[in-house]
Amino acid sequence: MSTNPTPTKSAAKWSLIVTTLLLLAITYPLILTNNQSGRGAADDLIYHWPTIQTFAQQLPTPDLSNYQSATTPAYHLELAVLHRIGLPRTAIQLYANLWTVLLLGLLAYRAGKSFGKPGLLITLPLLTSMYVLFPAIWLLPDNAGWLAVLLILILALDYPYSTKTALTAGIVLAFLVLIRQVHIWAAAILWITAWIGTNQQTPTLTPTKLFSDPITRTRRLILALIATIPATLFLLYFLRLWGGLVPPAFQDRHQGPNLATPAFILTQITILSIFFTPLLLPQLKTILKSHRTWIIAALTTGLILAIIPQSTYSVEAGRYSGWWNIINKLPTIADRSPIILLGAPAGALACIIWASLITRRDTWIFATTLAAFTAAQTANHASWQRYHEPLLLILIILILTRAPLAIQHPKRTILGSAALAALLAAITIPTLLNAKPAIMPMPTTNSSSPSSPSSPSFYSPPPLPPLPPSSHSSSLSHSDGRGPG
Repeated sequence: MSTNPTPTKSAAKWSLIVTTLLLLAITYPLILTNNQSGRGAADDLIYHWPTIQTFAQQLPTPDLSNYQSATTPAYHLELAVLHRIGLPRTAIQLYANLWTVLLLGLLAYRAGKSFGKPGLLITLPLLTSMYVLFPAIWLLPDNAGWLAVLLILILALDYPYSTKTALTAGIVLAFLVLIRQVHIWAAAILWITAWIGTNQQTPTLTPTKLFSDPITRTRRLILALIATIPATLFLLYFLRLWGGLVPPAFQDRHQGPNLATPAFILTQITILSIFFTPLLLPQLKTILKSHRTWIIAALTTGLILAIIPQSTYSVEAGRYSGWWNIINKLPTIADRSPIILLGAPAGALACIIWASLITRRDTWIFATTLAAFTAAQTANHASWQRYHEPLLLILIILILTRAPLAIQHPKRTILGSAALAALLAAITIPTLLNAKPAIMPMPTTNSSSPSSPSSPSFYSPPPLPPLPPSSHSSSLSHSDGRGPG
């Protein structure tokens, strides 16, 4: 990297601006032409937009006890205020697009600082993923949540632990839980950051190191626990108000856990990591001796996670859409998918290689993030790629911008990102082009008692309206969009 900060800052700004322009060039035409086709539009029009309209009618005292979204209501309340003051739906979509602008902009700026102008390509996989692009077009709360997760990660990674940092992260966490209650898992990032301290204080896993200087570590942890109290109280409030983790309208549906989720997430890590083989494979050869114990433990853990649960395609069991559609086309072994049996151990191994590229402190933070996120998603009945892929891409981008080896070999990193972005674009573009119009639900007479389940909730997958038969109908089924390929 250059020692001159001016070109680096200039490249970072260039990367941010071009990424933003690309995002707007893709999303604005679809918003301004009132595109209402596909899974994203269906979730918007059937679940989120009616919730926004209902809250707008009920302001200033909206009924939060039962509504047509299974997420906490902050996203919908914010947009309901705009709707109440007279903004049309299109203007609200353009406003909501800002969450994605900020999400991609922050990552693009960091990539530009690390890789210069070519760093723009580092963020392209996130831009071309339909699971990030759809919430930028339609009214879906996903990216608002991912932005808050990214802010918490940036605070943990970049800023020295202090009272100010802890309380700031606690405020962001509170807003995050008000957007999507499932993201309470991010509290673990604050806790682990407090315990490990600075780079010099970061312990190994040996008991003597892990619990060294217990008074200082405990003092920091208590502060972190205090910082997460508001988010916890918000969650407890809605648990009591709803009598469960989701509004009453959704509590009679299938609930978790889904034990196939950890292996499925590891398999997705394998798929994403393949594109960075020129970077990761030489590193594996380097760490074979020094990390042998970790490598064996990772492979064993991944294999166990793949063997224990069934991993066949199953709508009833919440294993469908996305890469599950590929699994459905291949033979199985005793109700286990060979893709999962191979992909989960390989994904666990990939985690070890990725971790070897960064500092020990970064490894603690990223490992805790992945473990806490996986635990929360395992509690979800729906093991859906759309819930997992955005965070996995965010973590990879953050690692690449912080790994000295990746920065020293920019071609390996940038070409891998470009190839991954090309694959995701090859999936996203046909999905958009072949999407069928979403079918609007019949209005209900009692808005406080929704007649149909909400958008994908903490536990249960939502049904979609029936679609006209066509060769592309599978690409919209089950509220995903990945389709058969």
